[in-house]
Amino acid sequence: MCGICGVVGPIDEPVLRRMVGTMVHRGPDDAGQYLDDGVGLGVRRLSIVDVAGGRQPITNEDATLVVVFNGEIYNHRELRTRLESHGHRFRTRCDTEVLVHLYEEYGDAAVHLLQGMFAYALWDERRHRLLLARDRLGIKPLYYTDVGGSLLFASEVKAFLHYPGFRAELEPGALDLYLALHYVPGPDTLFRGVRKLPPGHLLVAQDGHVSVLRYWDLVLGDFQPGTTLDEAAEEFGALFRDTVKRHLVSDVPVGALLSGGVDSGSVVAMMAAASDRPVETFTVGFELPGRHNELAEAGRVARHFATTHHELLLRPDAAALLGDLMWHMDEPVADPAALPTYLICRFARQHVPVVLTGEGGDELLGGYPRYAWFALAKRLQRLLPAALREGLLLPLSRLAPLSGRYQRALENVLAERDDVARHLHWIGVFDPDLRRTLLGPALRGGVTPGLAEARIASYFGDGGRRSADVFHRLMALDMNTWLVDDILTKMDKMSMAASVEARVPFLDHRLVEFVATLPLEVKVKNVGSKLLLRRAMRGVVPPATLRRRKHAFQVPLDAWVSGSLRDFVGDILLDRRAHERGWLDRKRVEDLLSTHAASRAPRGQSVWTLLCLELWARAFLDGAGHGVAP
Repeated sequence: MCGICGVVGPIDEPVLRRMVGTMVHRGPDDAGQYLDDGVGLGVRRLSIVDVAGGRQPITNEDATLVVVFNGEIYNHRELRTRLESHGHRFRTRCDTEVLVHLYEEYGDAAVHLLQGMFAYALWDERRHRLLLARDRLGIKPLYYTDVGGSLLFASEVKAFLHYPGFRAELEPGALDLYLALHYVPGPDTLFRGVRKLPPGHLLVAQDGHVSVLRYWDLVLGDFQPGTTLDEAAEEFGALFRDTVKRHLVSDVPVGALLSGGVDSGSVVAMMAAASDRPVETFTVGFELPGRHNELAEAGRVARHFATTHHELLLRPDAAALLGDLMWHMDEPVADPAALPTYLICRFARQHVPVVLTGEGGDELLGGYPRYAWFALAKRLQRLLPAALREGLLLPLSRLAPLSGRYQRALENVLAERDDVARHLHWIGVFDPDLRRTLLGPALRGGVTPGLAEARIASYFGDGGRRSADVFHRLMALDMNTWLVDDILTKMDKMSMAASVEARVPFLDHRLVEFVATLPLEVKVKNVGSKLLLRRAMRGVVPPATLRRRKHAFQVPLDAWVSGSLRDFVGDILLDRRAHERGWLDRKRVEDLLSTHAASRAPRGQSVWTLLCLELWARAFLDGAGHGVAP
């Protein structure tokens, strides 16, 4: 795992060195750079494979091809054997060297042969051509921008701060997306002029022209007819077992982040079967009791597989790290799970530099309960008139003795809403009216209202890729937005902040492509069931874990914001710097804080979203260019 950056345009060695230096956490073991007329490539390296010999950048024999690489190629040994049979000779054992010889043999099409997570840059000196590539699912990040005709790219936006002429400024148009979703879906970012290279895409820069090309797409809809659950589970199990085994390839120790759920439990089960020593597992919990803790469930799985288990108890004062985490996050992703993710990775780094995680299992296998709730809403919409649902059933539902979460779900099922409004009601933060009134004087008129709704509508229309059922449309939507720009961004940035490589076997593209061909009835039986995985892991994972319902990893956010962090939040959101920035209406912010403090309607996520925005602005926009974490 590494951090990469580069420039096609004027660049000198001190500037490139400073750009690389901002990402030392991504690669504490080594640094390297390549400089030639009008091009510079840089890299920080975390040594995982061929620790001694895999220094970057790596070139071909005559140094006309140069590559810097972030990630892992899990099938690099097979690719090496193929290339050697074609006459190519290797100087190292590392996976990075495979890339230059694949390019010599296959050109841009080489990316189709890669199995893994990756973002890389390849400079073709003969053609004066830069090729950027990002893995199919977006596991590894890659940003790019134009500064006065020079193309800049990097694993983290903060590398751009050192390039002369780059100015870190807010992109007002993306703010509507952030306030609606608590993150900005790609290719946009909150930085003016900075873009994310989308998953499954290449970028080619040559002769002053830049082209972004798709090389892979997830298609949901070409289902295999007649596939039984047992057949699908057997094939899935064999493929998953092979996938996890490949993800264990490393010259350094590999551990696992373990919750009490079936996803990470299945990963640990496959690791234990493939390892000749106990697996190192790591779990985080909270001081507050109740559903915020999964320590007992994780401990049960750890004992079953005889792992060497480690537990970390998170205290509320740990949230004081939030300012530093915003610096590492690059973008304001207001997912409160970023904090425990960083702390458990930092804790794990004392034992292992690589961990496997269960990320992607819910999106791949339909594990979110809201998918089933959404499908129920669609059925009721067809069967019952709106007047009956909203005029009778909705008022009656409010009398039911349900928790706030279930009350909200039932209301969303019965209310007359279109698909976009229903989806945003479940996963959104601020509705369109609130977003409009929340804006302060500096942004009124500069932010396009409804951009978030339009973006989600475009994914509903196209993201399902020919799939008519609502389950698969929602799964495609999440894989194109939430998974990439919240879950994977958070995991990459927080693990790399702790100099840990996080691997996600559920998102191996072979596994994803196989599951995409399966009809709904072999994936999901009821709310959050993940039927396919549970059948495949029967007799492997403890029965209690297989029976356990889906529980979101919940940070005690409402309690934090109204308790130990109350003064900190008020000091940040209501102080002079936030007021002079003028992005948010101070009165609306005060009302939000008062409402949450009075517990009339807890709005912890809303407060957290605004807090992360302001902390991000302080880290990157206030005196940006210093390149030093606040």
